[in-house]
Amino acid sequence: MTFPPAGRKFQKITPTQKQFSLNCGASRKQIPISKRPFLRAFAVFAAATAFAAVSREAAWAVDETPLWSLQAVAKPALPAVRQKDWPAARADHFILAELKKNGLVPNADADAPTMLRRLSFDLIGLPPSLAEIAAFETKWKQSPRDAIAHAADRLLASPEFGARWGRHWLDVARYAESSGNSRNMAYVLAWRYRNWVVDAFNRNTPFDKFIRQQIAGDLLALAKPEERDENLLGTGFLTVGVKSLNEGNVVQYELNIADDQIDATTRAFLGLTVSCARCPDHKFDPIPTRDYYALAGIFRSTAHCTGVETNVRNEEAEGMAIGPDGMKRIAAVKAHAKQLADMTKEYTDVAAKRNTMRDELVKAGIQPDKAKPAEMPPAVAEKLSTLVTLDKSVEDYKSRLKEMKEKAPVPPPFGMAVQDKPAPADSPLYYKGDAKKPQGAVPRGGLSTLAVAFRAIPPGESGRRELADWIASAENPLTGRVIVNRVWQHLFGRGIVETPDDFGDMGARPTHPTLLDDLAFRFVREGWNVKALIRELVLSRAYRMSSQSSTAGTQKDPANKLLWRMNRKPLEAEPLRDALLELGGTLDRSPLIGSKVATLGEPISPQGRELGTKGFFDGELPDEPTRRSIYLPLLRAQGNPAMQCFDAADPNLVVGQRRSTIVPSQALFLMNSELALKQAQGLAARVLAEPGTADARIVKAWRMCFTRKPSAGEVKILQKTIAATPDEPAAWARICQTLMMTAEFRILE
Repeated sequence: MTFPPAGRKFQKITPTQKQFSLNCGASRKQIPISKRPFLRAFAVFAAATAFAAVSREAAWAVDETPLWSLQAVAKPALPAVRQKDWPAARADHFILAELKKNGLVPNADADAPTMLRRLSFDLIGLPPSLAEIAAFETKWKQSPRDAIAHAADRLLASPEFGARWGRHWLDVARYAESSGNSRNMAYVLAWRYRNWVVDAFNRNTPFDKFIRQQIAGDLLALAKPEERDENLLGTGFLTVGVKSLNEGNVVQYELNIADDQIDATTRAFLGLTVSCARCPDHKFDPIPTRDYYALAGIFRSTAHCTGVETNVRNEEAEGMAIGPDGMKRIAAVKAHAKQLADMTKEYTDVAAKRNTMRDELVKAGIQPDKAKPAEMPPAVAEKLSTLVTLDKSVEDYKSRLKEMKEKAPVPPPFGMAVQDKPAPADSPLYYKGDAKKPQGAVPRGGLSTLAVAFRAIPPGESGRRELADWIASAENPLTGRVIVNRVWQHLFGRGIVETPDDFGDMGARPTHPTLLDDLAFRFVREGWNVKALIRELVLSRAYRMSSQSSTAGTQKDPANKLLWRMNRKPLEAEPLRDALLELGGTLDRSPLIGSKVATLGEPISPQGRELGTKGFFDGELPDEPTRRSIYLPLLRAQGNPAMQCFDAADPNLVVGQRRSTIVPSQALFLMNSELALKQAQGLAARVLAEPGTADARIVKAWRMCFTRKPSAGEVKILQKTIAATPDEPAAWARICQTLMMTAEFRILE
């Protein structure tokens, strides 16, 4: 038998039933099958699994090459092409060379309306205005490339860019405003990380800095004090994930948190499924369990400041103080709290003494309020005098406590962030992932399979700073490839690697490996500039291609993996909703400071912020009816119906690529929802607001929805619809809603 190379394993299936058997292909392995239906079904499944294992075994026998994604990135030579007038960017040379090799030709260029609509939705997630359409078409007549460049620069500089591309990253960062699991607690501070991501994309933060801020922002050196909050809030990436806040075993709790962080960090930045090595070594990729626990030690040495607690877990009860004087203010708040606690204790002691003495006098038959000390025995008179003194002292304490509470310092704002624990330590390797079976400790570090130096971790530090530097290293072969692939996917509808979160052995191989390496090499060495990468790609000839099918292309490459045409892309949930609001004239583009989750949760004690209990978020989510969809409340296990209907990302997972479905509920939503009806009425009001003929109004509505002008036949169809009631708002609302329901509205060509 041939065994797989180191780091690649499969599990052997052990037969248990002997009544029947299946012959597993060329391997001649006998997989027994029981007569009992359940066991029979299981055995058939086992046979298929064994066949797959044997097939992989055969592949391993002939393929001993290292995993492609772990090999160093080198700048490839630019392929020579005969059609020299076609390429407009370096990427085009690689695309065209691959097409010619396979007997394909690139599609013709898309027209001006298609290009502007494509650019606008891809870069800011909103349809272009009529003024923007007119300006673009004027420039297009002079030079299509200049028109695209001008529009791209305008859109990249727009604050709406961060809302669009920030949402892409929040999918990967598994962002949500609650913990999920059995105790679904609200994250009232999570919105600050959301806004941090939006701002980071608008600032065009270099991606290597973006990595370091999210993994180790609290440990970075500050060039100026103002950077502290920016760096701290970035670490929200590590702590907005799922948490088991009902877990009573503290070791198991820590291991679960570390597992979430390992999974998110390695999938997001490295495209590797490292969390699969928690129990045994990774079954397919060269990642041993020791590497998993080397990372676990780093994250188990990290404390969370999230403002979340239950009666079972309260390690994360405090948020991270932010603001220019945040630490000073929180110190003042804590000092005041201590003074208040000390004075309260003194008050309690004095009040107890007073009450004890009063009780003694009452038991002796003396009414303290009516007794006259001069008529009492000396011992009793002394007690009465002491009681009067204690009464005054109690009242004095009450007054001072009231005054102290009124003068309490105002606490600073808080955010979700992390910091190193006081005593960082290596994590044991747990046998089969069992928290009750610790083995020897594993030194903290990175993945041994990557030939990238991991700096020694200084004593007293978690190692997150070294981990961030290791991931963001120019020598790391994965980081650059992963992020340029994500950008390519969002612009072209499919990644060069179709599995954006898995560059391992079970992931897809790149369709254009030299193109991927060319983009990654230059991206890293030219400053990790995301906006520059996007600009280069949208100016490419490949991005300008029409999405129309051709007979030759469909026959030779039906999946369009070689990119002979542009892929059609359905609008995701957020841009679809935002487009409806924009056309209806109700969209508020201003950034949202705060969140409905924070507003409703802030007055409630931390332990009372459990979803579904005592009426807290027990029902439909509160809405942000006019804000961009990125600002909608996002709770685990309680999704927004409109977003879920159109395949929004699952916040429990790292989602680099969303599902794309076409189901009846989507059409029903656009037909019947209050959102769609209201925005159709708003668009109709905008169309009717300006004087003009019915034909002019039809053209205006069409242009607003689709960017292009309608054909004569399309105008004629709508003329028949409106002929009887040319000025009736309800009739125009029906027309506008019809346009919003079309496939052309929901799909980018």
